[in-house]
Amino acid sequence: MKMTKPIKIMLTTLISLTIIGIVAIILLIYVDFDESVDGERTISEMADSSFVTNEITTDLSDGSFVRIQFRVVTDNQSTSEQLQEGEYFIINDAIIQKLTVLEGEDFRTNLDLVREEVATALNDRLDEGEVTDIFITEKTVQ
Repeated sequence: MKMTKPIKIMLTTLISLTIIGIVAIILLIYVDFDESVDGERTISEMADSSFVTNEITTDLSDGSFVRIQFRVVTDNQSTSEQLQEGEYFIINDAIIQKLTVLEGEDFRTNLDLVREEVATALNDRLDEGEVTDIFITEKTVQ
């Protein structure tokens, strides 16, 4: 049986549309289009995998004192839970060790250093996951 030109065009169009439909369905199923631009997390995602530490008071190397509280943001919920379970033993120890070598002036002019030091200390104590951000929620230097 010989196919006419309109039947060939119709079959080619039908096959092309079917392939495009299958590819679209695969993309919708397997690709997450909700990711933020450049892999940045939304505020609600950060809040879901973060927690606020208790207020910590410690002396500093120059004889002054600091009272400080942090919001610790981790890469996922389980890392956040791991840190919260050991909060008093792990977090306070790590933070106090890092803060006592700083001076009062660091808390007035170099808060990025404070954040980096605390993040490094907490990451050193984690088996899995990582601390991605540290936010200072309260701070008093005396």
